[in-house]
Amino acid sequence: MSNQGPYGPPPGQYPPPQQYPNPGPPPQYAGPPQQYAGPPQYPGGPQYGPPPGPPNWGPPQGPGFGFSPPPPRKKSKAPFIVVPLVLLFGAVGLFVVSSILKHNGDDTTTQPEPATSAYPTEPATTSAPATTRPTQPARTTTTRTTQPTQTHTTAAPPSDNVMVTKNRIYKAGVMKSVNCREPGSRPTSLTNARKYYATVLICLDRFWPGQVKAAGGRFRPPNLMIFSGSATSPCGGGVGAGISFYCPTNQMIYMEAGSDVTFWRKNGNVSYQSDWVRMKMADTVAHEFGHHVQNMVGILTASWNLRYASSQTKALEISRRTELQASCFGNVFLGANRSSFGISGDKRYQLQWLHSHQGDEYGVQPDHGSRAVYPIWTNAGWTSRSPSSCNTFTAPASYVR
Repeated sequence: MSNQGPYGPPPGQYPPPQQYPNPGPPPQYAGPPQQYAGPPQYPGGPQYGPPPGPPNWGPPQGPGFGFSPPPPRKKSKAPFIVVPLVLLFGAVGLFVVSSILKHNGDDTTTQPEPATSAYPTEPATTSAPATTRPTQPARTTTTRTTQPTQTHTTAAPPSDNVMVTKNRIYKAGVMKSVNCREPGSRPTSLTNARKYYATVLICLDRFWPGQVKAAGGRFRPPNLMIFSGSATSPCGGGVGAGISFYCPTNQMIYMEAGSDVTFWRKNGNVSYQSDWVRMKMADTVAHEFGHHVQNMVGILTASWNLRYASSQTKALEISRRTELQASCFGNVFLGANRSSFGISGDKRYQLQWLHSHQGDEYGVQPDHGSRAVYPIWTNAGWTSRSPSSCNTFTAPASYVR
């Protein structure tokens, strides 16, 4: 949500004249009051995203290929030996019987005792020794070891504190320009104001996808609504005039354009005032898009959870860290595209004056950050052009007061 200071640019042109009405002359911008070294780096931080899947369990390895059937059984030669022997002994037997009968018919001789045959007796038939075949080992039934049921345990998501302090968006690195040019539309009407915001939004849609994906998020272009006065959203009731905001429920950026149109119609013909309102418009939509980035990478939800679990004082501090980070993200975009957008000279001066004149001093409670710390974070994003400079959640409390 935007928390702007006195509506309007610093009085006078750049460089400013010597006399100023209240609240006084714009300060000569000399950088943040202190040089914050930046958040600590986390080279070994957790990697968010889906946990690694289970190992690729395949079927157990079976016997190798190449087995062949056993060789055919050899035919026995026994029949070729037994048959001739039978025939031979049959012939001999007939000869002996014939001789005996002949001698039995002779009356003068006594029947002699049968002489022992000179032929060897046929040995007792014995089974030919079977060819010894190696006994086939009993087929061992291999009991397939049942693989233990793989328990798919889902890695626990990072805690809310880890999500905001060690988010992978901080490792996205220095971001390159997408050659975004300032829109040519001017807020002469709500329709033209919408054209200005929508054109900047297109540039932001081109700028952030890689970083969101690297952080484990899924990039989704936000929706845009222009209103004048107050608006109603799924995130709450009416919002006062001059307040732009982001609603994560419907991922909608609500831009209050009525104040811009009113200011332009009165002061748009003055160059430095024209520069101021245009820088305010670009800065505000970039800030609200910063909240959308927080939503896509999990920081916004985690920060709300932390607020709900905290005391009122701590919850306000977490709110300030969230808002200051959105402004830092917004100025990462503006800083990376400063050349193509033409933010130099008076435009740069007006942008710096805006940053040093917005904060809780102009709000109703300390939930956005004070004028003293806003320039620290906007300048950090502008200079570094890297989300790594926007880790407000690990900064000392004095930098988010």
